[in-house]
Amino acid sequence: MTVQRIVSSFLPSTFLLFAFVAMVSGALPDPRRLHAAPLPSQIIVDPANPSWFRHHQGGPFFLCGPGDPEGFLYRGSHNPDGTRNGDQMALIHKLAGTGANSIYLMAVRSHGGDGDSTQNPFIDHDPAQGVNPAVLAQWEEWFTEMDRHGIVIFFFLYDDSTKVWDTGDTVGAAERTFLQTLVNAFEHHTHLIWVIAEEYQEAFTPARVSNIAAVIRAADDHAHPIAVHKLSGLAFSEFADDPCIDQFAIQYNTSSAAALHRGMVAAWNEARGRYNLNMSEAANHGTGATARRKNWAIAMGGAYVMVLGWDIASTAVKDLEDCGRLVNFMERTDFTRMAPHDELKFGGTEYVLAFPGQSYIAYAGNLAGRIGLKNMSAGTYDFRWLDIVTGTIVKQRGIAIQAGDRTWPTPPTIGNELAVYIRRSQTSDVAPPAPPSGLAVMHGATP
Repeated sequence: MTVQRIVSSFLPSTFLLFAFVAMVSGALPDPRRLHAAPLPSQIIVDPANPSWFRHHQGGPFFLCGPGDPEGFLYRGSHNPDGTRNGDQMALIHKLAGTGANSIYLMAVRSHGGDGDSTQNPFIDHDPAQGVNPAVLAQWEEWFTEMDRHGIVIFFFLYDDSTKVWDTGDTVGAAERTFLQTLVNAFEHHTHLIWVIAEEYQEAFTPARVSNIAAVIRAADDHAHPIAVHKLSGLAFSEFADDPCIDQFAIQYNTSSAAALHRGMVAAWNEARGRYNLNMSEAANHGTGATARRKNWAIAMGGAYVMVLGWDIASTAVKDLEDCGRLVNFMERTDFTRMAPHDELKFGGTEYVLAFPGQSYIAYAGNLAGRIGLKNMSAGTYDFRWLDIVTGTIVKQRGIAIQAGDRTWPTPPTIGNELAVYIRRSQTSDVAPPAPPSGLAVMHGATP
């Protein structure tokens, strides 16, 4: 496959390919550098609440989707020019339309990682020769299609144990060029999260990770989020105050939905709004109802969700659609103002996200009795119910609620695996103030 053929979908000629290669390598000025700011609709850290992401100049963003296949970029047979003849486009198109919105993929899986010696983007797979422009061009095709469908490029630079350059805590010149080349090539995508390394402790020190993050931050003209993945556990103190690191990509190998929820709440409390959480790897996450209930337990604990083992190719469409329903529901709420508040659960409610006094999400995986909340403020509220299994939505407006602990009947078309978004009505619950006294009308006065 020729380079020109590879890039025909996004560059009109071989000449422009050479311009593209020169631009990403730094030989030509990049016109995108004229706009050193987030792109419209780009995923960014929510400036009002770094515990969550949002779309720049748009609404909230929620992430739920496959946490695999790690080797996405290297699926299929190896072509002479370093590109691949694989099923990547088919996987993207299977994901598109389900609402699930992530692919967990890696740039370098060789040099100690889980891939073979060809699983890197270097010319002849030799770091000393630099990055292969044909490989970048093929990745651009896939990333463009992912971006078009709102699928997050969860882009690991290094697999676990991968160490291409043994430079201790520092980022050497060759690695710096590699990082800048990748950033310059792909920073124009709006659904992009940089991830420095999987299980970073296997290859890098915290100082090296922070230095890599700083290089990415300086090179990225659009301030895409930067994440770090660790070995199993909930501690993130080494990066909690790093200004270049925005997300803790968590590995937490516990088996039950309840344990995952408790873990996310603990991690949320430890984060204290300094970074956000992505439950990106949990062993035996499962499929069907098991996975669905874990996904919601994680989300209700204040974290995004990626599912280990969902390689897309063998993943049931129904499982992907379950993720899509979670994304769709959350993005139609003001969850970015909320935090876990399970102390407010009442009746059959299992978990609660809340901005107390204003808005709530109540969840039950197998409701017994009625959904409820404690310490409600008196007022008029709107309800949006979701049957999590079928996707049925029921809206109720103008529900008067008295102060105190309250429960509500489930609409007839909503089953017992459900969530409900409860928000104070936008019309004021408070009578308008009386006009000020002591005023007189002055006829003929000039303004």
